[in-house]
Amino acid sequence: MRHVADQLYFIALALINTVHGWLPFFARPVLYRLCGFRIHRSATLQGGIRFFHVGRLTVGEGSLVNRGVYLDNRGGITIGRHVSIAHDAKLYTMGHDPHDPTFATKAAPIRLDDHAVVFAGAMLMPGVHVGQGAVVMAGAVVTKDVPPGRMVGGNPAVDIGERGCVPAYTLKRRFWFAH
Repeated sequence: MRHVADQLYFIALALINTVHGWLPFFARPVLYRLCGFRIHRSATLQGGIRFFHVGRLTVGEGSLVNRGVYLDNRGGITIGRHVSIAHDAKLYTMGHDPHDPTFATKAAPIRLDDHAVVFAGAMLMPGVHVGQGAVVMAGAVVTKDVPPGRMVGGNPAVDIGERGCVPAYTLKRRFWFAH
């Protein structure tokens, strides 16, 4: 019986991921509430995003999550205010322990503070905290916390310097059927 329940859950999750992209922005808050997500009304989650779980996702005021982003919210994801996540980025909160003989899963939440930026194709691994105003460059694989105001890039990501400004922008990109 557990197997059937698991299959039904994954079918429902596939339906949520499909329907999300079809809904215009003004209708998406209903889906978010049904899924237990806490998404600020001014945040923008474009179509083509993949959610891995219901609940365990918070997105703050004015944040922008572009198309093709993987939000592995099984371990919990908190996105602050005016955070920009570019297309095809992947935020993973759960994985397998290769040192465990049973290949056990382990999870840790991801947190992105206000005005953090994650560029296209970047990958954040379980437990990463991206500080206020920090920048993750395109294609970076982030396995460790990024301090506030710092920029990281590469695989594995390394510190490449200061951002050099105090972000004061707001993000607005609300197209009804953005894909």
